[in-house]
Amino acid sequence: MVDGLYVFHHDCAPRRQIVISMDQHALDYAEACELAMSKLADLQGMKLTELIQLAAISRDDSMYYRVTGRGAFNEGLPLSFAASLLLGAEQVLLASACTVLRPQAHHPRLHRSEATQLASHARFGHTERGSFVVRVSCPVDAMETPAALALANTNESFVRMTMLSARRGVRDLVDAIETDTLTRFVDSQKDARSPVVSSNLCEALTRMHDEEMQNSIDLSFRWATTVALPQEIAAAASIRIKSDHFGRIDEVRRELRAVEHDRDDVFIGTVEHLNGQFDLEGNRAGEVVVGLLQHDKGTIKARVVLNHDQYASAVAAHLDDRTFVRIAGRLRPGRQPRTLVDVTSFTLIGPE
Repeated sequence: MVDGLYVFHHDCAPRRQIVISMDQHALDYAEACELAMSKLADLQGMKLTELIQLAAISRDDSMYYRVTGRGAFNEGLPLSFAASLLLGAEQVLLASACTVLRPQAHHPRLHRSEATQLASHARFGHTERGSFVVRVSCPVDAMETPAALALANTNESFVRMTMLSARRGVRDLVDAIETDTLTRFVDSQKDARSPVVSSNLCEALTRMHDEEMQNSIDLSFRWATTVALPQEIAAAASIRIKSDHFGRIDEVRRELRAVEHDRDDVFIGTVEHLNGQFDLEGNRAGEVVVGLLQHDKGTIKARVVLNHDQYASAVAAHLDDRTFVRIAGRLRPGRQPRTLVDVTSFTLIGPE
């Protein structure tokens, strides 16, 4: 600061200075700021609009999920996949926060008060031009460090610890897959006092893959400039989760979770897709994809094969978004969409 002016300089351009008045009420303040930003954009080799967008989140830690695939997504992403991608991004944040608070291979519940408070501060940002990118940002100083962490992590940002936990967990998981050391890695996580990967994190990542699209995910981070980054962290490094990694990640999810069993129950849900076929008599039956509502406010996608009468009820529920279905059957464990078998009842719940 010199004579009421902000004077900025950088070692990369030792003969250049950018000067802005400290007086926000000066007549030409807005014009001077725009001129300064324009010069800075030229020095960085980027567009002014992009620089302004980055400046707006300079106090945020951000995660970027770029969707890539074998072909261009010229017609957009399937809406169901886009919704699953956003749910996965939220779950990554919740799972990582829970790992910071209490590291364990499986978190029975993700909605701890501190984790949900952090998620409530997170924002969904603009996607980048010409690509499908989900940006999840959170102010690095959005909340105080929880009491359970404050003694051992004095003055450390809970948001920063959560983001670093997510980065380390995904990086270590991908490294284990690519170096063919996954079995040893999973065993180490089971035995670790403070595991870095949980089944919940793995489940969140599998939500970001679509079998038909065969997409990959490039995960990258941008860090708030107001909190120093540990020297060993490469600021610009990205992590690629290839399409064929997701099956292995789901295997890890099952290994880290307590042993899953078939679940005999009565489920309430919605009809998401109708995939049945007509027979020679014009009756339709076959596979339906349902979304089963869970107590934690999430949903489980499952495939179920229905007879003619049950399929007619499924069609009615699919056509009326006020109508739910009640299904009595056995839900198999595994990757979504799961399989629902031994259906003994399939009835409608809705307005009469």
